[in-house]
Amino acid sequence: MIEESIAIFLLAAAYDILLGEMPARIHPVVWIGRLIAFLRVRVPASKAGGIALALVVIAATVLAGHLLVRAAGYLPLLPLLVSAFLLKSTFAMRCLIQVSSDIGKMIDADMEEARSMLPALVGRDTASLNKSQASSAVIESLSENYVDGILSPIFYYVLFAPLGLGLEAALAFKAASTMDSMVGYKTKGLKEVGFAGARLDDLFNFLPARLSIFLIALARPRQAGAALRAAFRYHGTTPSPNSGWPMAACAGALGLRLEKPGSYVLLDEGEEPQTSDVPRAVGLLQMTIALTLGSALLFLFWI
Repeated sequence: MIEESIAIFLLAAAYDILLGEMPARIHPVVWIGRLIAFLRVRVPASKAGGIALALVVIAATVLAGHLLVRAAGYLPLLPLLVSAFLLKSTFAMRCLIQVSSDIGKMIDADMEEARSMLPALVGRDTASLNKSQASSAVIESLSENYVDGILSPIFYYVLFAPLGLGLEAALAFKAASTMDSMVGYKTKGLKEVGFAGARLDDLFNFLPARLSIFLIALARPRQAGAALRAAFRYHGTTPSPNSGWPMAACAGALGLRLEKPGSYVLLDEGEEPQTSDVPRAVGLLQMTIALTLGSALLFLFWI
């Protein structure tokens, strides 16, 4: 069982690193999003409706993944490949690195174009951001999305692999994460129905967010102490109970003052981010991802 889990994990990671994102028409997360959009307008706009939405989406996602793997059982190795395909859909290493790098380069080349690209990474208003603020936004998003888009699905896959439920756990996380990104907002139409998805996402990311600070610190050993001190000092300054941990650790590791204007400041005494700091942050993320993959494999081999 564990040998199969290791093979699935290696195949999924290799797919992501070598090929990146799969086409939208066959991407499982796109189909999860379509299911959420279909059901959202059909459930009551209440917390009870949101709970029902969350339960149905998570159950449907896990069941669909399980049935796809079972249906592939008529050919040797096909269940392994289908499992790897589904697991890969839960994380996006190459995509996050590529998008962040591209926007970082564009901040230097064409600020207006960079502002139009930034919403792919961040949810804030980008119209008035200067180069330093835009660079900060990219670096903050890199560290935050590392948890939600890479560490958390891998964490749950590895945690439940000994029970033979690693893929199901990763898919359940991704369903909750996708719900949060689509309906987890405090706007008038979504505040009630999106409550369950948002709280589930917070719960799922609780442990990985706190684990992330140690991986980020290890990725920059000479600044490990600074990364951990910043994480414990500034993690509570962000509205999210989880995102402040990796963002503050990243700020400490890089010695940068990261700021979302009007919302929070991480590492007051740090240097103002420059466009040259985006490649530094990307390099930090790449090393952190390598440590994440290595740690996951060590755990799977150990158990």
